[in-house]
Amino acid sequence: MDRRDFIKTSCAATVGLAVANITNADTLWSKNDKRLFGKKMKGHFSLMQISSATDTIGNSYLLKTTNGKVIIVDGGYASDAENLRAHIMEAGGHVDLWFITHPHEDHMEAFVTILKDLRGITIDKMIYSRVPDEYLDLEPGSAAHARSYYHAVDNTTEPVNFIDIHTTGQRFDIDGIGIMILGVANPEIKNNPYNNQSVLIRFWDNEKSVVILGDAGVECGNKALARYPEHFDCDYMQMAHHGQNGCSEEFYKAINFRACLWPTPSWVWEPAPENTWLKTRDTRRWMDEKGIKEHHVSCVEKDFVIK
Repeated sequence: MDRRDFIKTSCAATVGLAVANITNADTLWSKNDKRLFGKKMKGHFSLMQISSATDTIGNSYLLKTTNGKVIIVDGGYASDAENLRAHIMEAGGHVDLWFITHPHEDHMEAFVTILKDLRGITIDKMIYSRVPDEYLDLEPGSAAHARSYYHAVDNTTEPVNFIDIHTTGQRFDIDGIGIMILGVANPEIKNNPYNNQSVLIRFWDNEKSVVILGDAGVECGNKALARYPEHFDCDYMQMAHHGQNGCSEEFYKAINFRACLWPTPSWVWEPAPENTWLKTRDTRRWMDEKGIKEHHVSCVEKDFVIK
């Protein structure tokens, strides 16, 4: 299935997509350059895929601009907080922008742990896409953790600017690097509930582009790709849900990218034969069939850095 057929099928299946409002940000883009969309950014960033301190599952990324601005995406479990703290302090101790993709523990617990005990770290802004409280019980095993996370956000005394976004297409710059919101929470999607609330983000500078998928499920990924097909083309693609049981084969094969970022522990990267519920082998096969040769796996390359 090519990109056009996939988009047509996805649009037909996505709830309310045909009548969704497109923000003014979309009109700013030129499609002449699929990677930079007609706007070459003046800035530059490095990106570190931070490896788990305990070989557990989780997402953790640190971007740093040429002039020292720091952006964090997720951060991992509470067990990863001290490792993340060390990286933040090494980068200067100030986080200009922190994204939390969705309220699963392996994405937001390190943030909550640091927020409760900053110890010299300062955080300017945090961007998230909050889901309704009544939605949280669709996943009983994670509901208490999600409510604890939202309670920490609501009750902190720290001077953090929390920004709850619910509009896609928003584009902004930090120190000359581009950021675009490709996906936000989708409370109308009841299947695979928490993962399908993932915030999807595109970062790019004067040389490269990165798309962060968080734990996007099939429905979340299809909805965003149907709306912004060319904006997903990039150099580096973060594999959804740690590379297994995330976005579909058709999703990945409809997008142009050259390298994969795998925030993946060893037991997910090389699942035991009895772990048939782990679908990493399928995703790896899709990438082989797509011709992707460059893979950066967090359990293989410790704290891999894109420069």
